[in-house]
Amino acid sequence: MLARIALSLLLGFICGTTGLVFMPDLARVIGPLVCTGNLEPDRSEGVLHFRCRTINGDEQRIKLGQMLPYAIISTSLLLIPPVHSAIRRFERRRAVIQQAIERDLATALPARAEVLRVAIVGSYKRAILVRAVEVELTLWVYPPANRPYEARVIWLVEETGLSHLRRGTMLNTRINPLRPQRVYPAESWASYIWSEPVPTV
Repeated sequence: MLARIALSLLLGFICGTTGLVFMPDLARVIGPLVCTGNLEPDRSEGVLHFRCRTINGDEQRIKLGQMLPYAIISTSLLLIPPVHSAIRRFERRRAVIQQAIERDLATALPARAEVLRVAIVGSYKRAILVRAVEVELTLWVYPPANRPYEARVIWLVEETGLSHLRRGTMLNTRINPLRPQRVYPAESWASYIWSEPVPTV
């Protein structure tokens, strides 16, 4: 809970500050605090420069240091609720998917699978010293006591495991007979990536 709130505050601050750079009009929400008239962006001076047009028609330039703290705080506060809501939705989605995976693995059976096709679809750092790659695999699965079948899955594969992903290579996997298209890796260098719609609870 505290971690979610802290992350919401941080992302709200980042989004609020970035929003001011690309949409200076957001600063108008603090107009009553720094201006007795209308607060308007002064684009002739560059980003995050404003002028105050008073009721009697006078114009006054607002110093950046005078209004920037108010603007950042105000826009951040406006964005924190939707950011917090988005984080909660993401956490719920991840929890539902994790529960579905755990249910599958609870009754999963070991199976061998032959690599038919390999396609790298993305890469990113999962940890400080470990680089992992998203790989789409087409597998020919040999379930115990059943006929073999073709399945297409996406795994997150550490770079040390890429050498195993060659056409014709046999891999250790786990499958739930009720949902055979979900082929889970039984290798230490790979993990399953959920690519289906989020299951209903």
